[in-house]
Amino acid sequence: MTAQAVRERVGGAWVERSDGWWCSVRSGEILAIARAVRVDGVRFAALTLFPEGDRMRFAWHWDCEGVLLTAEALADPGQAVPSIAGTWPGADWAEREARDYYAVSFEGRDSTPPLMLREEETPGVLLRPGGKEQA
Repeated sequence: MTAQAVRERVGGAWVERSDGWWCSVRSGEILAIARAVRVDGVRFAALTLFPEGDRMRFAWHWDCEGVLLTAEALADPGQAVPSIAGTWPGADWAEREARDYYAVSFEGRDSTPPLMLREEETPGVLLRPGGKEQA
């Protein structure tokens, strides 16, 4: 399936940028979008996130035959974001890393075990003084 066909399948207002096609969505819509892009020729590429004021900006990236398709959303503090790991197993590590670094919780997961931290350590290391994001 072509990137254009995938964008049409997902719907929404896609904007072409230098690094691919981007669509702003509500965080609650991401699971439906993840299911819609689950077609031949598309693979999950990454989940990126960073603090934006008191909110968190998420960007889910998929590769469609060399074209990057990205859905981005803002989440309020403490807001759980739907997990896409059940649809895209490759997202498991990215979601676990997001939990460790930014204390993000994902709804729809049985558990989100630590990836980088020990079980007894508190998530959100990049949000604490001395964390990379605080520099």
